[in-house]
Amino acid sequence: MPIAFPTLLCGIILSQHPGICVSTDVPCKRESALSLDYRLFEGTHAADIAPPFVKKPTGVLTRKQMIADLKDISKALGENKFKIDRVIQALEHEEEAVAVEHEEAQPHDNAVDDIGDDMQGEDTDGSPDI
Repeated sequence: MPIAFPTLLCGIILSQHPGICVSTDVPCKRESALSLDYRLFEGTHAADIAPPFVKKPTGVLTRKQMIADLKDISKALGENKFKIDRVIQALEHEEEAVAVEHEEAQPHDNAVDDIGDDMQGEDTDGSPDI
């Protein structure tokens, strides 16, 4: 299996900075497609990369093991759902607060415009108002 990190890193850099390539650069053809080993997504270091249910089954699961795994997955998803729901609630409250502030500011802006219209006088030289 080829080492995927240099290919992945080069792809990221080139996508973010396409101007670094010059006309003399020649693309290199890889012998095989980019492949990632499933073991990269296992273990304690992979908690932020992939959810626990990405693991490949190593053998036949018993019904008790399957139930235990499903409960773990359900618990993990439930905790994430709770966090996402809290973020949604916070964003909705912020949006409501902005809407209320905008509504309170709206009549005040109209009053200023009305006063400004009354304050304008006629020009004596006939030039348009700015």
